[in-house]
Amino acid sequence: MSESRANPDPNTCLGVFGLSLYTTERDLREVFSRYGPLTGVNVVYDQRTGRSRGFAFVYFERIDDSKEAMEHANGMELDGRRIRVDYSITKRAHTPTPGIYMGRPTHSGGGGGGGAGRRRDSYYDRGYDRGYDRYEEYDYRYRYLIFILFL
Repeated sequence: MSESRANPDPNTCLGVFGLSLYTTERDLREVFSRYGPLTGVNVVYDQRTGRSRGFAFVYFERIDDSKEAMEHANGMELDGRRIRVDYSITKRAHTPTPGIYMGRPTHSGGGGGGGAGRRRDSYYDRGYDRGYDRYEEYDYRYRYLIFILFL
């Protein structure tokens, strides 16, 4: 069977998605150990905030046990959330990243004012909140510059 993101091959590592922020490794161990011996449980946490990212990896000793767990636990409710269980493609958590872009800058560095050198790591700074218009700030600066020039 060929593995794909939509239909990964059965293996001993299950990805558990849609977890409550309050679900712990102990909670997952309690649920999934019903299906067979585990070699590990790993809830994935945000490195900066320390909060759960809402998914985990559960590792079984045997593929047959992971198959049974996936069939029975997929769609179950845990801590008030309906979870999704699937075979993991990655087999383990990814190596943590530093939380900031480490590549080459995409713009020339001589930028004016306010935010120079500031780390943009807030959810709202990235414009993910509803109603954010990336041109709003530009429009304001442009109007201010025109206002100053014509005083």
